[in-house]
Amino acid sequence: MRTIMAMGKSLCASMIGLLVLVFGINTPAWSNGKSSSQAADTSLVSAATEASPQAVTADTTSEDEFGFGEMSLPGLTLNELSIYGYFATRFEKTFAEPSLESKNIVKRDAPAEFLYPSFNLLLQHQISNKCKAFINLNGAGGEAVDLRNFWGEYSASAALNLRMGKIYRKFGLYNEILDAVPTYYGIEPPELFDADHLMISRTTALMLYGSISPPSGIFNYSVSTDNGEGGAAEGVVPLGYDVNYKFGGGDFTLGLSGYFSGGATTSDVVVGDGSPKSGVLPWMAADKFSVLGGYFEAKTGALTLQAEYWRASHNAKRDPEAVVAMIAGAAPNAAQLRRFLNNPGAAVEAGNVNVSAKYDIKTWYVRAGFSQETRAGEVAPYVQWDYYSNPETIAKKKFGGDNEAGVADDGVFNKSTVGIVFRPIPQVAAKLDQSFHFYKFNGEDVNYWEIRCDVSLLFGQVF
Repeated sequence: MRTIMAMGKSLCASMIGLLVLVFGINTPAWSNGKSSSQAADTSLVSAATEASPQAVTADTTSEDEFGFGEMSLPGLTLNELSIYGYFATRFEKTFAEPSLESKNIVKRDAPAEFLYPSFNLLLQHQISNKCKAFINLNGAGGEAVDLRNFWGEYSASAALNLRMGKIYRKFGLYNEILDAVPTYYGIEPPELFDADHLMISRTTALMLYGSISPPSGIFNYSVSTDNGEGGAAEGVVPLGYDVNYKFGGGDFTLGLSGYFSGGATTSDVVVGDGSPKSGVLPWMAADKFSVLGGYFEAKTGALTLQAEYWRASHNAKRDPEAVVAMIAGAAPNAAQLRRFLNNPGAAVEAGNVNVSAKYDIKTWYVRAGFSQETRAGEVAPYVQWDYYSNPETIAKKKFGGDNEAGVADDGVFNKSTVGIVFRPIPQVAAKLDQSFHFYKFNGEDVNYWEIRCDVSLLFGQVF
């Protein structure tokens, strides 16, 4: 383990040292004590913020106005249409991943692969002074294109806006910006938004939101509702909410987000159809749950610090037939069988399934990034630590698992990440990072590591 960690540290130190040597990190020319991410006004509309229009002229598309981690357009002038988007190509490889063969742990490298994790084409139209529309087309994987989200909005004032459609909910620091790959630190999202073990679905249907400006800072709020995680059901009225306070000229954010399922809901998939895109596992007959968490961001000089903590509390009932099918196909580990069955040593049949499922999912992360201008472009090293715990999930994704927490004996893993972003121009980001996963497997403390390289681009035009 020490050898592997030393290799990872050496790799990252060499990478950062090389960039410093080649590019020569200098204090930005404007010398105002802030990084470019704080000094620049931003331009093209992003999937991240989907901000309310305030009016902007066409000449704000200059690349000099892009800032690291912030690509939002305050608005469009009347009848203007913006067409813009993001896409990324990624290379990744996993090393020394543990598996169990004849009751012994063996480690193998996974094949290296190229991936196309994101392609988003976005359109926003300022219909009138108070109305606008937005469409986000998704082509992740580089094959089929689908409608990721869309909405129409009426703005009565800065303090009161109504949005309807398929909307990214305001939740923590990252839910609204995950499509905008070139604009933030890191390659993989925080574990809260890992597509294989989402705490809640990313979208909602109806949202009220707004901003209020007290004597100092800005207070933002949103409340939302939709059909529920498994679709419309009698008596189920979910509620999501987010409140945050920005102060220090916008450099500091302190927020709270939450969600109530509003009754017993179900999953969006069945056993055998893959990992859910909601907060409910596919072998649940009914699940009443809530999510609560807080987040913090601070930008001081060239340094950005972020932290979030989340807890989802589930009070669920398992579907005996679905559990039997899941066990037959996924072969859960011994600790998981003790959860799913009344008598793990007896036959796997519906009558032996433990129907009651009360459990908590917990996750948190801390991230730090340091952005500096160089002669060749912007260089931004970053570090991150993730913690994730889910005692109910399993390993095999096909049957609803995540191949991370579900592999661990106790459903817990930690992940360390070190990386660097290089942006030769603001619309292009080349990212390189390396992660270690730490967990308990077959009674032993194990780890594996992976490297990722991601190149992403922003494109677009205001008409």
